[in-house]
Amino acid sequence: MRITPFDDKETERATYPDVRLAAPLGLPELRKIEQILHLYHSKWDTQVRDVNVLFEQPLVLPLREWQKLCNIAEQLAAETIALESIILGERSGALSSLGVPAGAREVLGSDTQSRSVVNVRRTRNMRFDFHPIKSGWCVSEVNSDVPGGWSESTFFPLLYKPYYNDLDCPPLPLQAWGDAVQALAPSGKVILMSAPGYLEDEQVVRTFVTELQRRRIPNRMIKTPAALHWSDHHGCTLSTGERVSVIVRFYQIEWLLALPERTGWRALLQTSALPVINPTISVLSESKRFPLAFYESRNCPTWKSHMPECRDPREVDQADWDHWVLKACYSNTGDRTYLCGSLTKKEKQRVIREAQRNPLMWIAQKRFETRPVRSCRGLLYPCVGVFVVNGRAAGAYVRLSVGQVTDGSAFEAPLLIDSRSLK
Repeated sequence: MRITPFDDKETERATYPDVRLAAPLGLPELRKIEQILHLYHSKWDTQVRDVNVLFEQPLVLPLREWQKLCNIAEQLAAETIALESIILGERSGALSSLGVPAGAREVLGSDTQSRSVVNVRRTRNMRFDFHPIKSGWCVSEVNSDVPGGWSESTFFPLLYKPYYNDLDCPPLPLQAWGDAVQALAPSGKVILMSAPGYLEDEQVVRTFVTELQRRRIPNRMIKTPAALHWSDHHGCTLSTGERVSVIVRFYQIEWLLALPERTGWRALLQTSALPVINPTISVLSESKRFPLAFYESRNCPTWKSHMPECRDPREVDQADWDHWVLKACYSNTGDRTYLCGSLTKKEKQRVIREAQRNPLMWIAQKRFETRPVRSCRGLLYPCVGVFVVNGRAAGAYVRLSVGQVTDGSAFEAPLLIDSRSLK
């Protein structure tokens, strides 16, 4: 199979994706949507440092462009799952090279976890972050451990749609998520676990709870794996004796590993007795060093043609750092992501030195230029996070940044689809 490598160099004819913003909503309409999100959809973080991040303009894609993104995302998901199984078979050496924490390496190296890889009840949720560039779309990373954005990608389009009659909503990720969980939970309770003290995680889990309640599926929220009791005869139960049928783990693996052993995190990560969403193996592709594995693979053509070049920090020429981005192996919402060419000399030296001292904790990714879109607030840089639930694309979480890095201060907007060209 011929693989076209990622290439974003200047060409005679650029093939920019067709991306635009719709006309802005008025302030009263925007405030009404914000109020509904606060009251009914557990979306509370619409203010970041006194700035309203709920954006007044939806991002619009033609249907053909959206279908193209969905196809790419589904191919990426299939390649990711296949490669994870290959990496797991190679055991400790491959896991270490990806920067996987020691506790997770121990769990993944067990026979029990190896059996769970082929567990037919395993459900996977992923979000692939796409950026429009001059050669089409590139993907910067996959969020495969605890991807966020479920409420935004589901309710934003539904709430904005009445103001844009000529545009359509994409598939709703929360609907796909609910279908997947319902298929796994014919009896017993669905347990939803998140770390205490994090509003962003709390609101995601409460969004999941609302969806389960709508489907009349019994559920309960917990804040620690110590609330789960494991036995050979009864599987997993709560302290009340109620049987657990599914665990939704919205608790990052690297955070779980920092808990005391007595909390039982090892039993949770190692179990093959019941479905856990997402399973422990997701820690492999969650690592920002995951691209190093698919470069060595004979497969993964979609990854290779849509992701910028990635290298171990030790392999970057000292004089070439301005063309690279440094990312911590396990980072969130743009934290510990550095565009080296945009840093001061002192800051750049500090970050590069840290990455080269602890190379397995970092990855260097070749810098690419996201094509901006014109908005009522000036030029913004879109990131379209396409969800894939059990292998099928399902909606997108859209963020609009004032710079090239998509971080926690980015605006949030709905994705709407323009189907008129196909009618």
